[in-house]
Parts: sequence; structure tokens; C-alpha cells
Amino acid sequence: MKVLFIISNHETGAWLSEITHPYWHLNERGVEVDFASPSGGPITWDPYSDPYSENSLEADDLVSKGFLQDKELVASLKTTLKVADANLADYDAVHVAGGLGATFDMLPNKDLAKALEYFWSNDKVVGAICHGAIALGNIPDRVRGRQVTGYSLAEDQRLEAAFGPTFVIPQYPQKALEATGATYSSRGPGAPYVVDEGKLITGQNQQSASEYSIVFLHALFADTPILSH
Repeated sequence: MKVLFIISNHETGAWLSEITHPYWHLNERGVEVDFASPSGGPITWDPYSDPYSENSLEADDLVSKGFLQDKELVASLKTTLKVADANLADYDAVHVAGGLGATFDMLPNKDLAKALEYFWSNDKVVGAICHGAIALGNIPDRVRGRQVTGYSLAEDQRLEAAFGPTFVIPQYPQKALEATGATYSSRGPGAPYVVDEGKLITGQNQQSASEYSIVFLHALFADTPILSH
């Protein structure tokens, strides 16, 4: 199996754990991953998400630490595919990572709209997490009436309050999702939360990265190893 990861090119960056945790869980099960972005080429990640950065909010993220120690993996984030050039038929699912950059270059985006529509219309898994969930606004007819989550307005407002008036969020995932007619829900700021809508998987925030990844993995294989009573 093979999954296409779509990551923002914008200079404000992606959130590292929303790339590394899904990558780890999928790779562990033998799933291949290719990295793509709206413009192709290099992506950057928010230094607050880098466990090796000063003032990191993810200093204990062992998954991201391991990912960053692999020179080939890091290099692959500098040579991402352009979404428009990806052969979508090669992939069994798509995962859209978040980070503030997604609010700049993922909506509206005709190439993302085409890609997401392809995966949806071919009954393949579509997943998005945190600010990356804003990309679902490109396919409103597909998500209308569906249960979804993404970075909440309350979480974005906390960011704005913390960083002050020079901190720009051009559009909010929660509002974009609600505008499609989807049924948006979330938990409190920083609380892990994942919505499983069959082949549509969404995660609220970076704290949800591992839970989201596992739900995404089970949807991809159409199977879960968990016995529940």
C-alpha cells in the first residue's frame, strides 16, 4: 500500500508531529509514503514543533526526534512532489498534515480540490489533521453533512492572544469546515480528539497525532486488531 502526504509549502510551516507520527505508524506496517506539497520542492516546519529547537513545545517527541535523525527522510521533505504532478492512481489514501502554513496555501486550492476529489470518488481513505483539515473546504459537496474535526476556533484564538496582533491566521479551519455544511465538533484546547467517519478521518490538533494515525491506519486496512467488548 501507498499513501500520499500533502504538506504546506508556506513559510509559517507545517507541524512536525503531524508528519512524523502518521509516517511512523504507516511505515511500521509496511506502507510506503510519498511527500507532496502545493508548490512542490522544500517544506519547512514550525520551530515550535521541532524537538531540537529552542522553546520547542514538542521537546519530548521521540517520534519526531527519530525522524529527524534519518538524513534520507529529512532530505525527502526538501524535494516533495508537486500535488498537481502526483500520479494519484498510485496511492491508496491521502493524508493532509497541518501547521499554520495550511491556512495560507491549502484553501482555496484547485490542485488539492482535484486530488481530494479523486481519492473520495474512488472510495479511498481521506484524512486531515489540525489546520490541515481546512483543505476539506475544497470539496464542500463531499463533506457536507459529515462529522469532522480540525483545529478549533478556540485554539486559534488562544494562539492569537498568546502571540499578539502581528500573528496572522488568514482563515480558520473550524469556520471553513462549518461553511461546507459539515458537522464540526471538538474537545477543549489541546485535548486529543479524532473523528472516524469511515473513510474520512479527521484529527483536532497535534495532540491527536498518534490517535489519528492509528485510526487512519485501521481505515486504510479496513481492519482493526482491537477486540472490544
